[in-house]
Amino acid sequence: MNSTLLLRATGISVVAALGLAACGSNSNGTPAGPGGSSSPTSSSACATGSVTGQGSTFQANIEKQWISQFAGQCSGANITYTGTGSGAGIQQFGSGTIDYAGSDATMKPDEQSAADKRCGNPALHIPVTAGGVAIIFNVKGVTSLNLSAATLAGIFDGSIKTWDASQIKADNPGVTLPPTAIKTYHRSDGSGTTKVFTGFLKAVAPSVWKLGSDKSITWPSGLGANGSSGVVQGVKSTDGGITYAEVSYAKQDNLPTAKVKGAQGDFTDISSSTVSQSIDSGFTISGTGNDLAGKLDFTKMTGYPISTVSYVFVCSHYSDAA
Repeated sequence: MNSTLLLRATGISVVAALGLAACGSNSNGTPAGPGGSSSPTSSSACATGSVTGQGSTFQANIEKQWISQFAGQCSGANITYTGTGSGAGIQQFGSGTIDYAGSDATMKPDEQSAADKRCGNPALHIPVTAGGVAIIFNVKGVTSLNLSAATLAGIFDGSIKTWDASQIKADNPGVTLPPTAIKTYHRSDGSGTTKVFTGFLKAVAPSVWKLGSDKSITWPSGLGANGSSGVVQGVKSTDGGITYAEVSYAKQDNLPTAKVKGAQGDFTDISSSTVSQSIDSGFTISGTGNDLAGKLDFTKMTGYPISTVSYVFVCSHYSDAA
């Protein structure tokens, strides 16, 4: 698949990730498919057997949608996916305990080597969806919020400590902000979402963000929690709380998300169209052959500026072809 076809496919999947995962299901209770289809097509191929996956919590909600939809038509198939974090998924895939892994970050060279060894052939990156890393907050009396990359960097490195700080006021002229203490929540498990979020801060606010970018970093402040659901639940129960997670977690807990300003454009809300715009402008294929690993350039994203592709990792061939 060439990069143009991939981006077209990704554009469809963005709608699934942002619209369907956020809503859970359509009004009649039937999970909707990409592009708004409410049921699987009768021509879909069925298979029997079991497939297990785990990893990215970013894609966990849409995985559940896809699995439910497929199982509704193909009763002989047993598919399971557990959102354990990208780091755990990559590790378990490399050790051979699961059939595929979900991740929002590409594999490092040592992770790729372990996966190739486990497979006995090249392990592939396959982009399956895309979405935005939402900035989710809970500040009493505040329902709308603008946050620039530099301000976010200061909030999450602990140098901006209250919601009425001058940097936040500058991003939100005319808005009354309380002196409430900022309480950040970050992922304590190895997380592709953390790598995407910190990658954005490193690329767009390098003069402020000095903590690097990886699935796990040493946070100087804030509270850690496991998984996207863990950090979002922390924010939900905390006045002054803020975190980063896939947008469906904000929707299901009825929490507001901030408009974010990156390197291009003005403060932008997260939506299927703004994420599509950013993937079109900031994502390119770097893999070769059948491997569709890609690179994100946050400095070129023209829509919602913290957008990402999310992958599954699979073997080129499996010892059990069925």
